[in-house]
Amino acid sequence: MFGKTRRMRRLFVGEQRRCLLSPLDHGGWLGPVKGLDRPAEIVGQVLAGGANAVLASPGFLRAAEASLRPDVALVLRVSLTAGLSAQGAQETPIAQVETALRLDADAVAVSVFFGRDGDLDIYRWLAALIRSCEPYAMPVIAEMMPPEDRFFDAAAIAHAARIGMEIGADVIKTNYCGDVARFAEIVQAVPVPIIVAGGPKTTPDVSTLQLVEDALQAGAAGVAIGRRVWQAVDPQATTRAIHTAMFGRGAQFPTFREGIV
Repeated sequence: MFGKTRRMRRLFVGEQRRCLLSPLDHGGWLGPVKGLDRPAEIVGQVLAGGANAVLASPGFLRAAEASLRPDVALVLRVSLTAGLSAQGAQETPIAQVETALRLDADAVAVSVFFGRDGDLDIYRWLAALIRSCEPYAMPVIAEMMPPEDRFFDAAAIAHAARIGMEIGADVIKTNYCGDVARFAEIVQAVPVPIIVAGGPKTTPDVSTLQLVEDALQAGAAGVAIGRRVWQAVDPQATTRAIHTAMFGRGAQFPTFREGIV
């Protein structure tokens, strides 16, 4: 087992082929806020809680190297939001596939926020990145976000996710619409693994575990819970609860379609 197959098998684990991705990539946007101010410490907590993959920037991963394990999948954030810039509505490219190869990453990740200035520019860069990753069998995770006024609208989420699939992304990260049946339709219409973003505790106003359970019931291949975890009083315990919901003995959710992962 080599190349993209091996990398995807580290991202999606267990009999259910699921990914509990811990996104710790908010520092460029929010700064060194509590929960992200000590990279090695927070990585140690989420891994102890059961996360099987970490999403972070090159510098963050180097700072947290002592806490990373060989069995943990690394997703390299190759674009970053410049939170101090007036032009920081979109992410800015900060790395290429060669950076991911040097860090022995299992995938690279880029975000596209539709409806904001510069969305077509970052969209074109994502398409170019996908092409540059192909010779190295490096998976690309595209975080495809609909316009803010339709952030949780099922049709807008489906459209954004489908654009990511159409240009060749291997995995889509996007919002959950708040309705199991509607999200199941999105999963069927976008035939690549979909990872649901956690976002802040806002609309749709559901608990973290309910969000996880609903998304998996709809057929999502995983979750990426960031702020709800690293802003928690006990990030390790919160991650452990998510892990139990996803992989525990009582978890009864559809297995992701065979042949994709």
